[in-house]
Amino acid sequence: MDRGLTGHTRSLRGAAPAGAALRKASGRRARVLLVDHLGSPRSVLAAVLRGAGYHVVLVASGPAALTELERQGADVLLTDLYMPEMTGWDLTRLVRARGVASTRGWPLCVGLDSAVLSGVSRAQLARARVDFAITKPGDPEAILEAVERALAWASVA
Repeated sequence: MDRGLTGHTRSLRGAAPAGAALRKASGRRARVLLVDHLGSPRSVLAAVLRGAGYHVVLVASGPAALTELERQGADVLLTDLYMPEMTGWDLTRLVRARGVASTRGWPLCVGLDSAVLSGVSRAQLARARVDFAITKPGDPEAILEAVERALAWASVA
């Protein structure tokens, strides 16, 4: 279900079977790198994702995310849009410029999360090569659906 930018999620990659991302590939769970400079939203999102069976790694900045991607990789990068040191836009641009792949060799899924998405257009997300955007704190079902769609799309891309 596509909820649009004013809702909780916007998948740019189209529909995929619900729960497809939770399939085990290579015997392990999908790894989500969650980036937010604020601890409370980061903890809430982590709890939702962990509750669905994802392996979640938390970092507090864009530079820390880049280091973690180089060190351990990820299947999904979910980043806050507005951070002081490096914005989610800047982080996404660097990740895409470096051609970072997922830990499974698929395209790395990139999602933005923000309390303010009303000024962000579909065209802006597409130009930035963002796979999905979610409103925080957001509806847990919508968050999981967005991540699952992005991962399912990446597995067939």
